Amino acid sequence: MPSKIVDLSARSDIIRDEPFGLHFWECKPPEYLEFLKDPRAFLAGMGIKLPKDCRVETTIENHDWISSNTDKMRRTRPPIICNVGGGNVGLARKIYRIISYRHNEEDIGKFKKALLHSPNEQERAAKPRKKKRR
Repeated sequence: MPSKIVDLSARSDIIRDEPFGLHFWECKPPEYLEFLKDPRAFLAGMGIKLPKDCRVETTIENHDWISSNTDKMRRTRPPIICNVGGGNVGLARKIYRIISYRHNEEDIGKFKKALLHSPNEQERAAKPRKKKRR
């Protein structure tokens, strides 16, 4: 079972109201292989149930790294496969797209992010537009 499953619709009132779902989860390499074998069943196991007429599309970033480092995937501290998926809510979108990418455990919390707004805000405040001079 994947870890760190986050439903971003549950975290944001704005995303909750949009006509799509948005999710994040992490997998170990063996879990990711299970996902590749049957993505619809894997997603359903996390609670993401898709109708039969909803396509599942997956983009694997740094696929060449994964394939050229297969033996490293079996090591004691294998990389993490992060996944961001979104789409399909009702009739609005008949597709669920997933972007998968890898990183190492030691990368977590390592980088300073420039957040668009504070964690206690729902969205970034709109900046007033400058009026054009004539």
